[in-house]
Amino acid sequence: MDVDGRFAKPPQRRNNHPARSVTPLNTLHDHAVTVPDREAELEAEIGRLRRSLDEAVRRTAKDVPAATAGHERELADARAALALAEARCAELEQVNVELVASRSLIANSEARYRLAVESAKDYAIFTIDLSGRITGWNSGAQNLMGWTEEEAIGAPANLIFTPEDDRAAIAETEMRLAVTEGRGEDDRWHLRKDGSRFWANGLMMPLRDDEGGLVGFLKILRDRTDAKRAAEHQALLVNELNHRVKNTLATVQAFTTQTLRSAASMNEARESITARLIALAQAHDVLTAENWDGADLAQIVADALRLHGGDGQRCQWQGNAVRVSARIALAVSMMLHELATNAIKYGALSNATGEVTVTWTMREAESAATDAKLRLSLRWEERGGPPVTPPTRSGFGTRMIERGLANELGGEVRLSYEPTGVICTLDIPLEMG
Repeated sequence: MDVDGRFAKPPQRRNNHPARSVTPLNTLHDHAVTVPDREAELEAEIGRLRRSLDEAVRRTAKDVPAATAGHERELADARAALALAEARCAELEQVNVELVASRSLIANSEARYRLAVESAKDYAIFTIDLSGRITGWNSGAQNLMGWTEEEAIGAPANLIFTPEDDRAAIAETEMRLAVTEGRGEDDRWHLRKDGSRFWANGLMMPLRDDEGGLVGFLKILRDRTDAKRAAEHQALLVNELNHRVKNTLATVQAFTTQTLRSAASMNEARESITARLIALAQAHDVLTAENWDGADLAQIVADALRLHGGDGQRCQWQGNAVRVSARIALAVSMMLHELATNAIKYGALSNATGEVTVTWTMREAESAATDAKLRLSLRWEERGGPPVTPPTRSGFGTRMIERGLANELGGEVRLSYEPTGVICTLDIPLEMG
């Protein structure tokens, strides 16, 4: 159609171009008939596909609830397992927290235990295994016994026992008592590393594990050497005191009896007895001040002479500085009292011009008759008094000096009545105080 609305004429074909073939009418008719059939087939196929799809949707819709339920069950099971795992994880975390706290408590407890053990420096504390070897050693054990921890660990526990206790298997006995009685306790001598001995109170106890099984022993020692020495010294003093009291009473009884027999009157007897008691008491005072461990001989001599008026002009004394035992101190004191009393009544101290000299020396013992390595020689000498004549009879003082002292001190005593004055010599084994 052209612009005017009219049908344009088809262009004229040139003769030099071949003409297109024309489809016959019957062929066009056949083609027109075939297309609707194809569309019908397509529609039929689409219908079939739709039915198939609907059937598939129906089947799918029918199957979905069962599949969904299965998945939901699986999901529920998984969630339950997850919750259980989370609960278990929480429990494990709580257990871990408790374990950490427990380990902290144990560490703190061990620290406090070690601190307590190491701070107990007055106590030797160590552990022993079932074979009897040392497995632990605190600083108190090192301080008391001398072995370091490195030296003690692995050593047998009986190294601290004396040879006699080791032969008697005392360590094994203590272990047995610890197991059967719950503890083994005793007081005995033990050894230090340097070989010296110390007295200790010992306690052995069993070590057990959490199940109650025996795994070793705990040994605790406390040094009680000073207390032991003090007890021994006290026992010695008590025995010595008993001995001294008996000797003192015997001495008092002897000089009282003899004085009463020989005294011309009761007044004379009273004065004589009183003087001897005072001399004895003064000697006791000197020894008491020295805890009865002995006395200085010079002090014994000086006190005895001063008691009888010796002023250092008419009575002089000189000798080596020496401490003598209590036994010698008492005997010498009583001897000097009797000599001084006799000198005041009859000898050098009975006038205004007489003098008394007391001297003493020490020398080595010439024989091994006694344990003493030294001997004491003491000399009493009077001069300037009235002429001396030997007595016709021996009084109590003379007998006590010549016989009593010789027997008491295991030595020799000699009394010589020289015209110029009395001389008394004493030679005895020296017991140092």
